[in-house]
Amino acid sequence: MEDLLASTVPPGTVVSGEIYESGPLAAPTHGNVYPEPFIVHPVTPHTYTIILLHGRGSNGPKFGAQFIGTNTSTGKKLPEIFPSAKWIFPTAKKRRAVIFKRIPIHQWFDVYDIDNRSYKEHLQVDGLQETTQMLHGLIEEEVMNGIPRERIVLGGLSQGCAASMYAMLCYDLRLGGYVGMCGWLPYAKYVEDILGTSPDEEDDEDADVFGESDDEEGANPKTKGEIDKDHEEGEGTKGPIVEAISFLRENISFPRVHDKPLVLQTPAFLGHGALDEKVRFNLGEQARDVLNGLGFEVTWKGYDDLGHWYKIPDEIDHISEFLTGVLGPG
Repeated sequence: MEDLLASTVPPGTVVSGEIYESGPLAAPTHGNVYPEPFIVHPVTPHTYTIILLHGRGSNGPKFGAQFIGTNTSTGKKLPEIFPSAKWIFPTAKKRRAVIFKRIPIHQWFDVYDIDNRSYKEHLQVDGLQETTQMLHGLIEEEVMNGIPRERIVLGGLSQGCAASMYAMLCYDLRLGGYVGMCGWLPYAKYVEDILGTSPDEEDDEDADVFGESDDEEGANPKTKGEIDKDHEEGEGTKGPIVEAISFLRENISFPRVHDKPLVLQTPAFLGHGALDEKVRFNLGEQARDVLNGLGFEVTWKGYDDLGHWYKIPDEIDHISEFLTGVLGPG
């Protein structure tokens, strides 16, 4: 690992690893100690924090060193462009993977087959719950250290994208931004059914998994302007968006919401490779459409010649542009 850090981390970058233990803020269901996160400290006064999760089978130091060591088209690396950013790359706990004969691997949650998501989908719940609690606690720690929530970015790659997106949707308040790469949204089909945006939807009143109708609001996906207008006019607390968020929260034993949470105002970036052999491109498109249906402002980038990774330097440029747009220059 030292060789990897030496070859990828920009000279002068300060990195460290600290044990992150879920405390009262994270409120874990079980005893919950995560491995050391890989942390890249800012070289100028700390003004914002970016938290990114690795993919299944990887770890924070490996993914983090590779990511921050990647050049943009200008030849600069992200820590050089954003010198006041603190980068946090947590490492997933080892969980037994059913598909690998229960061999323990670093994964945020267990999953049997993302292409057949209704099969053994219950395997995802415990990991999603613990990961969500951990991330919420990590966000609150940054807030306690003086960083406003509006200057905290969450995201990840592959399963890290899936887990962090789910955790974001279960958060209450607006964040600075979200960055997802080659990922998907767990239980997206249920959210589509509640919103009435499922491609299989045929005006079936029973499609709502809660078994109730929410009048014309769920008939068609709303535009961003219509959703903003609803907020301005003080729309009632019932509706498909509230039900969809409540479903995701209740699925991991979080309380329901009674109004649209402010986290829906978080700007999001999603990038996906058209040649992705591990997480199919249409799953990324589905995640994009669900976020749009919930009212997010989504920047979407598809990369024709990219597989299961991030596009260098194009996507790194796009992420840099997105971060500059939502947080301001570094």
